[in-house]
Amino acid sequence: MFIIHLLALLLSIAVLVWGADKFVDNSSLLAKNLGMSELAIGLTIVALGTSAPEIFVGISSVINNSEELAMGAVVGSNISNIALIFGVSCIGISIKPSKTALIQFLPFFLGAILLGLSLQDLRISTNESVLFVLLFFIFLYITYKFRSSENLNEQFEKNIEIKGTLLFLTIGLMALIGGSHFAVIHAEILAKMLNVPQLIIGLTIIAIGTSLPELAATVSAISKNKNDMVIGNVIGSNVMNIALVVPIIGFFSNTTLHASIYTRDFFVMFVASILFIIVASMYSSKLFGIKTIRLIGCVFVLGYLGYILNISNLI
Repeated sequence: MFIIHLLALLLSIAVLVWGADKFVDNSSLLAKNLGMSELAIGLTIVALGTSAPEIFVGISSVINNSEELAMGAVVGSNISNIALIFGVSCIGISIKPSKTALIQFLPFFLGAILLGLSLQDLRISTNESVLFVLLFFIFLYITYKFRSSENLNEQFEKNIEIKGTLLFLTIGLMALIGGSHFAVIHAEILAKMLNVPQLIIGLTIIAIGTSLPELAATVSAISKNKNDMVIGNVIGSNVMNIALVVPIIGFFSNTTLHASIYTRDFFVMFVASILFIIVASMYSSKLFGIKTIRLIGCVFVLGYLGYILNISNLI
């Protein structure tokens, strides 16, 4: 039975990731034809697509009374987006990206602060959920107000097959819904069979699984020297995880979370967030060489591996 549920979980995550990939590809195609910059695409379209697994896991978790799974997925995904995804992009960097305006980091920072304040009593209230939704609109406003007017270097076909694009968007969305639903169900079953808290499953298996779209988007971006898109993806994805998934828990559940989500996991996320802001806002300057950036990337990735091993009680 254990092997069957484990395989079902992995298959569900694979469907989830595949659906997000189709969603991102076709959404990005439409966005590029509208003349959006790489940073703007990363902040919005790619970030929304790669955050879709967390969003649907959150919805499915509330429906299945597995709220800790959803919160673990949010915090765990945000940690992996910074330490693993951004770390990998730093290791693979070959040219420096353009400078990211500090205002773009504001919703990212506010999201981390708001999540910390909300988790102090280990509950997400309705009023706090409203603030999270407000944060999402602040993020959209800043993204639109300070969007880059740069022209894309690549030329894209203007005559898009709209029907085909919408078809794959729909298929991707259906895969996201189905994959997230069964991922939550089988993750919950495995947690009970292994006598492991749902929070740990959310922080590890679900968080890493739902971060695969970000990792895939990052590898693709750095291979094309689109480092601006990576930064935008990390910022946008983390903001959307907090601003769109956490309110689902607050509006539709009154569960009390485990204390470690605040004392251990949020602390790691907050420290990683501060380090990300410092590095991402400055590594386009002369203070950072390519070798230094790669070294920082190694530190991020090794730190993430240490965190995963620690919460899994392997070290």
